[in-house]
Amino acid sequence: MPSLLDDPEAYAFAAQIAEDERKKRGLQSLLGGIGGLLEAPVNYVKERATALATDPIGDMKRTMQGTIDRAKQREQLQQIAYGDPQNPTRVTDQAAADQLAQDYLDMASTMMPAGMLAPKRFQGGLLKGMPEAVDVGGQMEKFGTDMRLVDIAKDVTEKNGVVYSPQYKYAEIDLDRAKRLAKAYDKMANNPSDSKVKKSYDKMIEETMAQYEALRKKGYKFDFMPESGDIYGNPRNAINDLILNKRMSVFPTEQGFGGPSAAQALEANPLLMRVGEKWGGKEVTANDVFRAVHDAFGHAKHGVGFRARGEENAFQSHARMYSPEALPAVASETRGQNSWVNYGPYGAKNRTASPIDTEYAEQKTGIMPAWTWLEGLLK
Repeated sequence: MPSLLDDPEAYAFAAQIAEDERKKRGLQSLLGGIGGLLEAPVNYVKERATALATDPIGDMKRTMQGTIDRAKQREQLQQIAYGDPQNPTRVTDQAAADQLAQDYLDMASTMMPAGMLAPKRFQGGLLKGMPEAVDVGGQMEKFGTDMRLVDIAKDVTEKNGVVYSPQYKYAEIDLDRAKRLAKAYDKMANNPSDSKVKKSYDKMIEETMAQYEALRKKGYKFDFMPESGDIYGNPRNAINDLILNKRMSVFPTEQGFGGPSAAQALEANPLLMRVGEKWGGKEVTANDVFRAVHDAFGHAKHGVGFRARGEENAFQSHARMYSPEALPAVASETRGQNSWVNYGPYGAKNRTASPIDTEYAEQKTGIMPAWTWLEGLLK
């Protein structure tokens, strides 16, 4: 994939910021310039408010120290990149100049307000039939395809031996099929010891971990929601965070894993296996990784939402990245559960409920009939 700096407009923008700061010279001027940048995204503001409320003095010290450290690093890069005192505009180290420009571009992108699309050079067309803008907390915002995620999806899928078939059309809800899917999930047995079930879930976890590693190699980072609660308010802001900042916080599995009889289902659930790493000091399960990866490749890749239509499109987007062996398990964990939530016995209430008030499907490890993952799958 080409570097960000290969885009002339992006490079010129970042280089101009770097040049303006270089001319100011001195650490104090640099800090002043940083302080006057655009307001932070919604999630950042909420994090700052929480930190200030719990430890205002410590938070202020950490924030100032982080800003000073980053400013010092940029100052050092400036001295290397433009090291000729007789000609301060001449580049003396191209690698340092590129890194400095990239640093300022990254800094500017993290300060962009929520609701913006990915930088223009990464934007693909909207899925055919997809709404051009959606209401996010009273503000109409545009979402669309992020070609960076499409490229990663294609690469990791084909490395897995599966031909990647891009999604071009926005899937509408087939009400009859949605109700049949809800019933199919309701009837599905919880049978983690069945050989076919185990094989499908094992493949799903294996391929999900490969997708996660592919995202990490491209600089995407994930962590858990803080114990204080949801930092996004609207789940669409999680997409904004991933697209603009290459980061996303996910709801930890340990704080909720489906339905009133979940305790019995959890005992042998393969998604509760720990994957050998930690986010913020907490053990990460395969289900945590799947939540992160599904939000990235299911929702953020094409900017689809989290209600009934959005969840169907997230399945459509993510399903094409899995092998035929893994797809049955993926369908149970996504299309099956979401159809039960939106078109099952509590569907009328759930379709407009908040996450707290939603009645979720019981967590089960099983496989539904083959039509549930094949019928209506867009080509």
